[in-house]
Amino acid sequence: MFRLVHEPARRMGMRIIAPERPGFGLSTYQHNRTLADWAGDVAVLAQQLGLSQFAVAGISGGGPYAAACAALLPGRVTAAALISPVGPLCPPEGPETIGTARYVTFRLLPRITPAMKGAFSLGRLMFLNAPDSMYGFIRRRACPADRRILHRPDIRRNLLDGVSEGLRPGIRGVIQEMRIFCRPWDIPFDAVQAPVLLWQGTDDGNVPVTAALQLARLIPGCELHRLEGAGHYWIFEHIEEVLKAIRNKMNPHSL
Repeated sequence: MFRLVHEPARRMGMRIIAPERPGFGLSTYQHNRTLADWAGDVAVLAQQLGLSQFAVAGISGGGPYAAACAALLPGRVTAAALISPVGPLCPPEGPETIGTARYVTFRLLPRITPAMKGAFSLGRLMFLNAPDSMYGFIRRRACPADRRILHRPDIRRNLLDGVSEGLRPGIRGVIQEMRIFCRPWDIPFDAVQAPVLLWQGTDDGNVPVTAALQLARLIPGCELHRLEGAGHYWIFEHIEEVLKAIRNKMNPHSL
């Protein structure tokens, strides 16, 4: 899914490394994962690549993982970017209310394993066997700003290819992630030392906006960019802008 980022990043002298989380694509599923486990994975990967310092970025469901890295690898992460992120979903660290539809998706559904398996199994079958119908459904439920972006053929190809590859091995990874997001994160946000940038559209229909804004409040010194009228996919039209913002916050040795 980060192929669209590669060329702009390369022009700016930045290198994009996009590992797959366990249970997605070619990454082996692992039981009983936590957000903290991902920070450990990233530390090992960076060591193998000879990177003493680096920035992290997470879009949507990748946001919690990037935030975990910033908190748990304070000596190595030099900047963090959270883009339309999933925020803490349950009190006390999450907001009291996230809206009825979001409550069903992020608080109720993860408690009902058969329902969650059924919903994600159907979604996977649609992405793999009827991608045009699935993409049409995504566009219909999108806000006006997102609908315009999703009309672009390159965005359509990128999203369908990325999601289909991620779900190809099955749904265990996404089910586990939903449970990770919906339970206490237990991340020591007070330990974050690197500058953190968070962008969130007010018309985002994919993640609970109140939870994303709550994440910004939990991270000391987080620089919040509240995007009025923007949806979930605004990043596709602002890739270079976001990369420049990250680069300006990074240690030059971590590019």
